[in-house]
Amino acid sequence: MVEILHFKDYSFRYNNSQKISLNNLNFSVQTGDFIMLIGETGSGKSTLLKQMLPDLAVGKVLSGELVTDLSRDNNSFAYVSQFVDNQMIMETPRDELKFVLDNQGCDQNEIQLRITEIASYLGIISLLDLNEKHLSGGQKQLVNLASALILKPKVLLLDEPTSQLDPIAAEKLLQMVHKINEELNMTVLLVEHELDRAIRYANRLLVMENGKLIEDATVDTGLRDIYQNPKLRNYLTQVDRLILELNLPTEKPLPLSNKDVGLLINQHRESLNCGSRKIEVDTSAENILEIKRLNFRFDFNGPQIVDNVSFELKKGQSYCVIGPNGMGKTTLLKTITRQLKPQSGKILFAGKKLQDDFYQKVFVLPQNPATLFMKDTVAEEINYQLQESKRDTNLEAVLEKFSLTGLEQTSPYDLSGGQQEFLALALGFIKNPQILFLDEPTKGLDPNKKLELGKMLQQFQKDGGTVFVNSHDLLFAARFFDQIAMMFDGKISQFATPTVFFKDKFFYTTEINKAVRETFPLALSWKDIKKRES
Repeated sequence: MVEILHFKDYSFRYNNSQKISLNNLNFSVQTGDFIMLIGETGSGKSTLLKQMLPDLAVGKVLSGELVTDLSRDNNSFAYVSQFVDNQMIMETPRDELKFVLDNQGCDQNEIQLRITEIASYLGIISLLDLNEKHLSGGQKQLVNLASALILKPKVLLLDEPTSQLDPIAAEKLLQMVHKINEELNMTVLLVEHELDRAIRYANRLLVMENGKLIEDATVDTGLRDIYQNPKLRNYLTQVDRLILELNLPTEKPLPLSNKDVGLLINQHRESLNCGSRKIEVDTSAENILEIKRLNFRFDFNGPQIVDNVSFELKKGQSYCVIGPNGMGKTTLLKTITRQLKPQSGKILFAGKKLQDDFYQKVFVLPQNPATLFMKDTVAEEINYQLQESKRDTNLEAVLEKFSLTGLEQTSPYDLSGGQQEFLALALGFIKNPQILFLDEPTKGLDPNKKLELGKMLQQFQKDGGTVFVNSHDLLFAARFFDQIAMMFDGKISQFATPTVFFKDKFFYTTEINKAVRETFPLALSWKDIKKRES
């Protein structure tokens, strides 16, 4: 393998910021590497990727250098951002891909050939002529990946590319990236918070903390080191965490496959037991929201995006809707919250038709939290909401609760994806609504922040609030929600408790359930399986 990149004592700071985002980095990248980079929200992972593309890194190199034989002003590096909506600039995917190639001076024959090849490979032929506004977040991300690969780069930089993809689409995308890495020897640097899907494809694991690189190791060594670090333990794959927690013997290197873990658990089943999360559904609780025969389509002759949907939300309970990309989850949420006008159906809030004060009583977190921001700094955003809501709390308390301390004077638009998510959630909790409507709230959040969010949502429920969430994060759904349903082709299934919903699913279930279902069919997370007390 040939070294193609080398960071030497490299430090970097963004313009208008006092914080050093990258601090004395030293590591190299070899041709054909598949490097996975993890770390807490705001640790500098995205900033590191952007150093390979100077136009994206608006700041100053404080010390050191980035040595590379690859040109940084042509197509050697291709970047796919975590901010899905910020990358597409044309109305349709076909126009987007054509625009990229036009800028490279390709003739029409070459353009047609390249679009045909990449669209076929990524399975997006049916999306090519759809309007951008009708694409789901996950579908847009596939188009963004196509735009990157169509330039035939040497290095592919992926910044949480699966954060808005459903589990099956995410798996397929990573398999495609793995195939490109293996067959074309393309170097891949992948930033992810979730190790479960991608770590099996990586040959190196890097961990960042406060702008510093604290781990650069082979995958097996890296995963074992992570387990020894209490701050990082939640990053482990569920199946590896289970085996390490139970201290079960295995000669195979990490990560283990679901098959390997299933066999191990079955071999030791007599010394283990399963205690899945108990959920008590209060059927006597009053309905806070009733949806009756709701229908919506974008165009008069277009497909039914929300198709005769009916369900009820009860006060003090939490609901999560999962399902493939493009099946209507976001459109359903927008229709329920009056961002889109339904063609037919009824929406009742506390037994009455929606009134003009509806938005004062609910909070809606969109997929792109930046659309909620109105002020120049984090502190101004929070203070404005505190004044509007007349809440008896102060700025410092909110900053601490939502891990934003030290970012008071930072522009909301300069925050990392996870920090933007937490700032938007802070504004929602300050509002103290009766219902939280959250669209993909865990994207951009590291595993520790997801746990914090889950606990905040549970406390909100205890205080009488109702939570309605769209999510692709099946583990988050299983751990923190009372009721789960799936949406497909505009229709929604009946809501059921996590153990009932997930236990008979083949693909739409947690990795632990896939691995150990033959022995413990109700297990959904590593915490559900413990050693018997002797």
